[in-house]
Amino acid sequence: MCGMIFFIKILLLTSLFVSVFSVPLRVISKQAALRHDDFSQDDETMEYSKIMSKIAVVGSHSDEALFKENSLRGIGLKCSACKVALDYALWKFRQPNGSYNGLPEFIDSLCKRLEIESNVVCDGIVSAYKPVVLTLLRDLQLTGAEVCGLILPTTCYSPDLSWNKMKWNVTLPPKIQTNSSVQVRSNHGVTSTLKVLQLSDIHVDAKYTPGSTIDCSEPLCCRDNKATTTNPNSAGYWGSLGSCDTPYWTLELLLKHLSKKTYDYIIWTGDLPAHNDWGQSRQDQVTDLYNLTTLLLQYFPGTQIFPSLGNHESFPVNNFPPQYINGSNSVSWLYDALQKAWSPWLPKDALETVSKSGFYTVLVRPKFRIVSLNMNYCNQQNWWMLINPVDPNRELEWLVAVLTQAEKMGEKVHILGHIPPGSSDCLPVWSGNYYKIVNRFKDTITAQFFGHTHFDEMEIFYDENGVATNVAYIAPSVTTYADLHPGYREYTMDGFDTGSEWTVLDHDTFILNLTEANSLPKDQNPTWKYLYSAKSAYNLTDLTPSSWASRVESWSSDYSSYFQTYYYHYYKGNPPAKTCDAACKQKLLCDIKTAKSGDSDELCASLYT
Repeated sequence: MCGMIFFIKILLLTSLFVSVFSVPLRVISKQAALRHDDFSQDDETMEYSKIMSKIAVVGSHSDEALFKENSLRGIGLKCSACKVALDYALWKFRQPNGSYNGLPEFIDSLCKRLEIESNVVCDGIVSAYKPVVLTLLRDLQLTGAEVCGLILPTTCYSPDLSWNKMKWNVTLPPKIQTNSSVQVRSNHGVTSTLKVLQLSDIHVDAKYTPGSTIDCSEPLCCRDNKATTTNPNSAGYWGSLGSCDTPYWTLELLLKHLSKKTYDYIIWTGDLPAHNDWGQSRQDQVTDLYNLTTLLLQYFPGTQIFPSLGNHESFPVNNFPPQYINGSNSVSWLYDALQKAWSPWLPKDALETVSKSGFYTVLVRPKFRIVSLNMNYCNQQNWWMLINPVDPNRELEWLVAVLTQAEKMGEKVHILGHIPPGSSDCLPVWSGNYYKIVNRFKDTITAQFFGHTHFDEMEIFYDENGVATNVAYIAPSVTTYADLHPGYREYTMDGFDTGSEWTVLDHDTFILNLTEANSLPKDQNPTWKYLYSAKSAYNLTDLTPSSWASRVESWSSDYSSYFQTYYYHYYKGNPPAKTCDAACKQKLLCDIKTAKSGDSDELCASLYT
């Protein structure tokens, strides 16, 4: 569950309730803050009738597009009703000084009365977001249409939002003429390879309780606040296929298993806490960070780990204000904790940028560099970006400078992050700039690694001529949330010898089959199962961008077994249906081809013909 969106879900539902049942309605418009005295009783009655008619009309259309499949933001209300209801709620509570006194308490009380969520969830989420939302509503004076554009960015697009209105471009330097380009060598030509582990989206839940209910009334289930049951669908010991997170002992089982292997380094792409966004605090997030860091140090004492910051690490979730936000709303508490937690793995200069902005770069070996981005500066659910969306904390400007220097030095670069750049969660203008950067430095950037979606997928970058230039690998999650087996990824790379290009030669994915694991005797530990190799499963000669692009194009023209295999792997061996139908296939293929958020119509045009 995404906390900011959940807060607005409550606001939207409760304000819609009030707009229907509160009379008389004074006025609903951008000028709603005008004094009541300016309107006669007849004006009020007429305006109320108009609004009720609008609500009736939009409520009668059941075929309007809903949210993207698997989105945690879906609340099923139409754009027009959203605008009407939120204009009213904002008008009702707006004070002459621009504040919104009483709005959070009103939302909380109606959340409980309408049983939108449990009392605990209503209290927790409203309390968590009260200071953030009230600050932004006061400072930005958002209209109902603009707030709806935040909730429904695709179906209720608002051109007036600053991050939609302000188009900006990061300056790119001309290409330096060198002999450096990506020359992918076959496995036979590689004399030295390295093995890299990627862990992503752990979401460990210290309150996971075997025997508790999987299907509960709250957004996160299988927890100790739910009555245990003997129902066969109750929470299993090792985890559950439902809206549940990772038991601590399952994470330890994984780390013990992995510690018996040898890795040259580990990629850790964020999202540590559980999905109980309503029941967390800053101290909880810091404690999770330190505990999990200590656990990794315990099991991998001699292995370098390169972490990236997830969107769940802050409190409230998705709350990453830029540097100029000071005082109680500052995020320095988290960046200071990151600097301390990551200090065993990162050099001093990297820790300095972590303490300021949550991103860093490290020269791992001569001619090989890693860049870890803070993808929360492209996060559409990070409302702080509305204040000034132009390259927050100058992260992309910094990235260009790092890549330019790497190009001069003949270095190859891997980029790590949490939210994939093509995700609908990433702001289109930020994503578009990042896309241009990747294409400009296509001979320097040899691999990208992300997480966030919990699925096993990828995104392909294309130049202006439609030629594939790069691939972003999106690793499967450790968490089971939602309805997924736990998983992890290993990469075989070309590296460590003279002439290494630091490209991905193959990747292997492993899962813990929970159905099998939970059927074992209690005194028997389950084993992690090998799911597939990319080269073998998809009949690839190599994992170059051009090879991936060719394979994806072949999938679009037929229903080959290779695509159905990709569908099975996408869901880590637990797909929602036996086969992926035409609509399902179009969506998954479009996701692969869309590494630039907001441009699916252009990038996926070939899929619709």
